[in-house]
Amino acid sequence: MSEDSGGGPVKRATKKSTEAGAPKPVRAGRSAKVDLVPTVSVIAAEPQSQRVEATTVTITQGGAGEVQAESISVTQGGIAAASAEDITVTQGGIGRAEADDIAVRMGGVGLARGERISVELGAIGVAMGGDVSVTQGFTRTVLARNATIHQGVAQTVVANNVTLEGTNGTFILLARKVDGNVRTMLDWRGALAFGAGLALVGGLLRLRKRTRE
Repeated sequence: MSEDSGGGPVKRATKKSTEAGAPKPVRAGRSAKVDLVPTVSVIAAEPQSQRVEATTVTITQGGAGEVQAESISVTQGGIAAASAEDITVTQGGIGRAEADDIAVRMGGVGLARGERISVELGAIGVAMGGDVSVTQGFTRTVLARNATIHQGVAQTVVANNVTLEGTNGTFILLARKVDGNVRTMLDWRGALAFGAGLALVGGLLRLRKRTRE
């Protein structure tokens, strides 16, 4: 961390390549775009407007508005939106993450979309993927081909195959096949009845509004 002439912080973007030259600085609080560099490291940066494009992006106690790369690693930092082949979050957060592999440990992601998604001791708002694994974590909604929950909590699970290990908690579970100890408040039958009840209540409220008019 250093200071520019205006007294503001300067974020260091490290560029590793075969060409000689000093690292290219990225100034905090300004829109920045790094094109086709192998590696970018952001440390103690402001996340508001920075956009980063690189092969590998590592964020430590910093942030970025949007990141596009092959590999992204976030440690105690944050990204508004991230797109990559693999994303790793440790004690950090991402608003929207899209990747083939997404791994979250002691962190959080608002929306995760990928082929393989795993969360351990963390939380994901909505997980949409082929294989979703929750270990001692929380997920509000899981939409997956295969879902595995190990001592975790998922409010709503919709999947082809669901595996429940240890003590788990689910509110709505819709699945073709379920393995393990099922502890849920609503299965697919209850969910259908619950949905039908909501539709009926909604229809009655609309009818009442029309009669008042």
